[in-house]
Amino acid sequence: MQEHGARTRIRAASILGGCLLAGLAAAGYFVGRGTARFKADTRTVTVKGLVEREVAADEAVWTLSLRQASDDPKEAQGRIGRDRDAVVTFLKARGFTDADISRMPTRAVDKQAREFDQPPGASRFRYLVTSAVVVRTANVDLVQQALGATEELLNAGVLLDGETGGAANPRFVVAKFNQLRPELLAEATRNARLIAQQFAADSGATVGRIQSANQGMIQIFGSDGNDESGPFSPTSTPVKKIRVVSTIEFALN
Repeated sequence: MQEHGARTRIRAASILGGCLLAGLAAAGYFVGRGTARFKADTRTVTVKGLVEREVAADEAVWTLSLRQASDDPKEAQGRIGRDRDAVVTFLKARGFTDADISRMPTRAVDKQAREFDQPPGASRFRYLVTSAVVVRTANVDLVQQALGATEELLNAGVLLDGETGGAANPRFVVAKFNQLRPELLAEATRNARLIAQQFAADSGATVGRIQSANQGMIQIFGSDGNDESGPFSPTSTPVKKIRVVSTIEFALN
């Protein structure tokens, strides 16, 4: 009797174990099917679209800085006023208009009034007077031509101050950049789709809709290879290369 009960318990345990194994196998099957379906439903390809375009600068900013020093502030101010008038006359003779030319205010510094001490012999004159004439024009070629004729100012006794704070002078910029941006981004998107289509053809799929897009990096390089993307970057070349790199994720069908 006891032997019969033991056989019954063993048989029941075997049936229970078989059912448990069958349940686990079925669960694994459906989980596997679900993962495969999820991956199939979200098949995508991520590519980078690159476009480079050479663009001519459409605006030039040229600062002609002036400096005079004297122990008499009125004398220094008078000399720098004459220098500024001479620069304006020079510019108009080269073809610039009044709308292109701006006269900057005159500034004077009394070196003896400064809080820090000047070392002996650091400067001959007490007063330093500065001013500038700024040209802002869309006629980039005219600026380039005038640059080669500044010796006329030197021959007339006008000394241009070469300290421009490290910035390029003149500065050539692409003022219409924001107008070009949509066109460049569209071209980068088309380039990315062509790359995605090539990838899809190799894998037996077709390219679907855009799933996500990142504008990525937009850079401006001068013809000398310098990166001019930053706000204080040198912009001393009149021809630029604009580079746009966009990252786009496409669905694969």
